[in-house]
Amino acid sequence: MAPLFSAKNQLARKANRLFRAIAYRVALLILFAGIGINGHADEADTLLTKPITISLPAENLYNALNHIGERAGCFFIYDSRDVRGSKRIKPVTWVNKPMYELLDLLVADSLVSYRVIDRHILIYRKSKDAHSGDSTRRESYLQVGGRLYDGETRQVITFATVTLNEIGLGTITNNDGAFTMRIPSSFIHASVVISHLGYQSQTIPIELLLGKKYTIYLQPRYIPIQEVIIRNIDARGIVTAMVENRYKNYASNDVYLTGFYREGVSRNNQYLGYSEAIFRIYKSAITESTSSDQVKLLKARKLEKQDRSDTLTVKLMAGIKGTLEMDIAKSLPDFIDPEYMDSYTYSKSDIVAHDSRTAYAISFEQKKGVELPLYMGTLYVDVENLALLAADFELNPKYIEKAASSLIVRKNRSVKVKPQQVSYSVSYRELNGVYYVQHIRGDISVRISSRYRLFTDSYNLFFEFVNMQIDTLNVQRFSRRDVVKPYTVFSDGDFAYDASFWGDMNFIEPEEDVARAIARINPKIESVVGE
Repeated sequence: MAPLFSAKNQLARKANRLFRAIAYRVALLILFAGIGINGHADEADTLLTKPITISLPAENLYNALNHIGERAGCFFIYDSRDVRGSKRIKPVTWVNKPMYELLDLLVADSLVSYRVIDRHILIYRKSKDAHSGDSTRRESYLQVGGRLYDGETRQVITFATVTLNEIGLGTITNNDGAFTMRIPSSFIHASVVISHLGYQSQTIPIELLLGKKYTIYLQPRYIPIQEVIIRNIDARGIVTAMVENRYKNYASNDVYLTGFYREGVSRNNQYLGYSEAIFRIYKSAITESTSSDQVKLLKARKLEKQDRSDTLTVKLMAGIKGTLEMDIAKSLPDFIDPEYMDSYTYSKSDIVAHDSRTAYAISFEQKKGVELPLYMGTLYVDVENLALLAADFELNPKYIEKAASSLIVRKNRSVKVKPQQVSYSVSYRELNGVYYVQHIRGDISVRISSRYRLFTDSYNLFFEFVNMQIDTLNVQRFSRRDVVKPYTVFSDGDFAYDASFWGDMNFIEPEEDVARAIARINPKIESVVGE
C-alpha cells in the first residue's frame, strides 16, 4: 500500500497543475513599469379583443399585468422606460369586457399601443425612429435586445442563454441582465429561446424584440413534489456517471465555434483596461485533449487607461488558454476526475428546472483534513441523460491564501498579493442532441500592497467567453500562422477601441459600469481584422 503522503503529493501536484497549467490558465502578471405598428383600433387579435373577467387589488402595474397574464394565458413584454411597472393602480373589477380596454385603463397612456404574436403581447410607445416592418426586411441583419428579470423577485437574471436554434446562433445576458443579438433578416419570423437554470424558458417571436430593449420576465419553475422525492441518491455516483456518459453527450466530431471573448481589469472599482475579441475556434472532439484546440482571431479592440504615475500593472495572462481549459466536460478538473474524487465530499442539494427538463444540483467541497487550496461549488447534471449542464465553483475561501504563489506569474519582491476570491462559471447548451460549451466566466479578486504605496489596492480581473455560433460542416484545422498563441497577454495586443467596431457581429453587451468606463477613456481607433 502506498504511503499516505504519496497520495497527498499526487493531489498537490494535480492542484498545482490546475493552477499553473490550467489555473484556469489565468494568472496575474504583476510588473513594474420599434417597430412601426398601428394603434388599438387596428388590432384584430382575438387575444386582445376576447372578453376577460378578473378582479385586481390595489397593487403595482407589474403585478397587475402578471395576474392578467395568468388568467389569459399570455406574456407581456415592454420597455420599462415606456411602461412604469412600479405605478400603483386602484382596485379593479373587470367583468366580461375586452382585454385591451382593461390595459388602456391600467396603463393610462394614449401614446401606448399593443401588438400580439402568438401568446406574447408587446406594450410599446411608437417613435419616429422605430423600425417598420418594411425597413427591417431591407436590412441584412436585425438587432434584437432586452433585459431579463426574475418574475417574482424582479432581480436581473445574469448569464441566461438566448438562442436562435435554427442556425445555432446564441448569446447570453450580462451582469445587468441585458442582451443584444444580431440575426439575419431572413429569420424575422423565427423566435428566440431564452432559458436559465431554475426558470421556465420563453420562446419569443423576433418581431416583438425589434427596435427597443424590452423588459422580459422569466418565471421560476418549481419541481413538483413527486419529482423531488427520489430515494437513495448517490451524489458521487451521479458525478461519476456524468463523466462516463460525456462521450455520448458531447461532440464526437470536430466543430467550429464562433465566440466572443472579453477581459477586464479594475482597481478600486475603476476600470484600467478592457479588451474584446471575436474568435473562430477549432474545437476538437470530446475524445481529444484541449491542447489540440485552436483559436483564430477575427477581430479585436481594447481600451486602456494611461496613467504615467502608476507604476503597478496587473494583467491577465493566458486568458485565452484558460477559456479553452475551462471546458471542464472535456478537460476534467480534480473535482470531477475519478482519480482525485476521494478528496471531496458530494451531496445532492436540489433538483432544478432546465428548459423542459430537470437537473440534479450536486454540491461538492474538499474533505476535512485536506488542507490544499481546492475548489468547492455546484454541478448541474441532467436527470435523464446525465449531461453536465453547468458548474459554478470557487477556490475554497478557507485556503485561498495558499494559492497566491500559483496564481502569480511574476511580481516584484516589494509587492504583497493576497487573493480574495477566485470563482468560475461554465454552462453548456444542447443543439440537435449534442451539448456544446456555451458560456465561460472567471473572476479573480486580489488585494495588493507595496512598500512604495501608502494604501492597499483592490484589483478585480475577469475573463468571459460566449459561444455565438456552432458550425459542424467542413471543419478543418487552421494553418499555424493564423493561430493565436494561447499563453500570451491578450490585452498587450496592438489594437484599440472603436465604438462601432462590431458591425453585424454578435457580442456580449457591456454592463453599465463598463460602458461608463468606455465613455471616460478616449482612445484612438485601430483594429485587428482576421481573414
